[in-house]
Amino acid sequence: MATTNFSSGSGQENENSPKSTTTPPSFTGASSSSAVESGNEDGIKPKNFSSFGPRPIYFPNLFSELVFILQAMAAIAMTTFFQGASAIITFPISQSLHMSQGQITWITASTALTSGAFQLGLGQAADLLGRKNMFLIGMGSFSAFSLLVSFAQNPYWINIVCGVVGLSAAMVVPPAIGIMGAAYGKPSKRKNLAFSAFGAGNPLGFVFGTLLSGIVTQAAGDWRWTYKLICMIWALFTIIGFWTVPKVEAYPESMRLKERGKRFAKKFDSVGTVLTVFGTGILSAGITLGPTDGWKEAHIIAMIILGVALLIAFGFWETVCPNPLMPPHIWKDRNFTLILLTCVTGMMAFSAANFWLAFFLQEMQRLSPIMVAVHLLPQAVAGLIMNTTAGLILHRINNTLLLAIGSAAYTGAYVLLSLMKPDSTYWAFIFPTLILGVIGADFHFNVANMYVMQSLPSDKQALAGGMFQTIMKLGTAISLGVTTAVFESGGGTSSATGDHMVPYTNAFRVSIGLSAAGFLFLPFIRVKTQGHAPVEKSKVAGGDVEAVAGDGDREKREGGKEQKT
Repeated sequence: MATTNFSSGSGQENENSPKSTTTPPSFTGASSSSAVESGNEDGIKPKNFSSFGPRPIYFPNLFSELVFILQAMAAIAMTTFFQGASAIITFPISQSLHMSQGQITWITASTALTSGAFQLGLGQAADLLGRKNMFLIGMGSFSAFSLLVSFAQNPYWINIVCGVVGLSAAMVVPPAIGIMGAAYGKPSKRKNLAFSAFGAGNPLGFVFGTLLSGIVTQAAGDWRWTYKLICMIWALFTIIGFWTVPKVEAYPESMRLKERGKRFAKKFDSVGTVLTVFGTGILSAGITLGPTDGWKEAHIIAMIILGVALLIAFGFWETVCPNPLMPPHIWKDRNFTLILLTCVTGMMAFSAANFWLAFFLQEMQRLSPIMVAVHLLPQAVAGLIMNTTAGLILHRINNTLLLAIGSAAYTGAYVLLSLMKPDSTYWAFIFPTLILGVIGADFHFNVANMYVMQSLPSDKQALAGGMFQTIMKLGTAISLGVTTAVFESGGGTSSATGDHMVPYTNAFRVSIGLSAAGFLFLPFIRVKTQGHAPVEKSKVAGGDVEAVAGDGDREKREGGKEQKT
């Protein structure tokens, strides 16, 4: 097969071929050390076709494949589930632990901050040391530290442990993406649906987190049981994972632990990891603390300057490091860069708006946690529908158009919230906001995730996933800090103007600006469709078989006639 040259502007569909695919460039040569690439290429069984394409060889049957996809959804849902569960009990937590508004924000921000800051390094570590082991360790530690949150006695306890919970989540998402990206090696309808289901974990995690948190808090009369429930759910996922998570590694099966350790010591970008962790951590902390401590305070200014300086140093280091966490040449692909910018601004708007909407329902409308969860439930239904839809249309509809629809949906949603009053009807404002927000999140995530995962080879899939999730999570942490500053500048929950809606309106207007920023990048993005399978020829008993790897077409016997692909 012909490979795409980096400078050729890949990512654009061949106008003369309706079956052509937007394929991001492969930025490294063909690396064959991955276990997924040994034997049958990309882990695909040529004979094992269904209407959606071949099932990866790592899954002996459909049931095992579906169970793993559920595990992967649970992995990407960890942070949003935790944040959603926390969002609807912020009011009782603040009263129980005597927390300020800034401290309340840190419950969510600390989780997003550590989850984002560590994912790059842990993504590379997963590819070098082992994806399955890191996946299970992360799941187990997430369960354990969630239990520790339930025993919090003061603001510092809960915020610090929530940060550690985010670190556990950072251990799980890159290997989950790495396993999926390597197992579903070739573009296909099946891969589109698998990654769409995976992407559904993000919005569904938030909604189911709010729902279960509301139910258990209402039943037990204590917010602490929310975190005990999270502990039990992910303990179960950890146990099941020992049997259901396939061992799809980026190294040969014969490589021993000692050899992997030496390889890790040689190839792991430790300097880049330190720079990105401290740079993103200090910068995000400065932005989040600014509203409560004061932007003119010396330590806030110092944190912001130091954080920016460390990130600049990280960018320079990546240009000279032989095995960088974030290969600098990927940013030369215009589509890659602009898609990520579009998606991160949308996710910043989505995360911030969801946080303040949940707080609005508690503080302004005085709803109980269970009623807050019920009010947010339409997001779950919409998430299921839209992710399935995205998986079915990625290979049919221009993906730049899908990004534009997503940005428009985001912007429309937060315009509605900004016009809302304390006594506004749910069906006129909040309900359409929930639906539109999910449309934006799902379309953006599916297009971006598919493009990013095809930008790096299979032995770097966990790293690719870590890059994508790092940018998204850090955007979330920054947006919460910025909107908290705007919220507090409007008087917080005790507005000096007497209009207690002003702080919320201001925060929602920030989300409008963030989501609308995506329109600045859309005119320069050239991505048509993704997910069409390349036509390849396979040798099977009885002659040559031309198979569309993953496109679901039936095998076509050519009677010994050989066609050039």
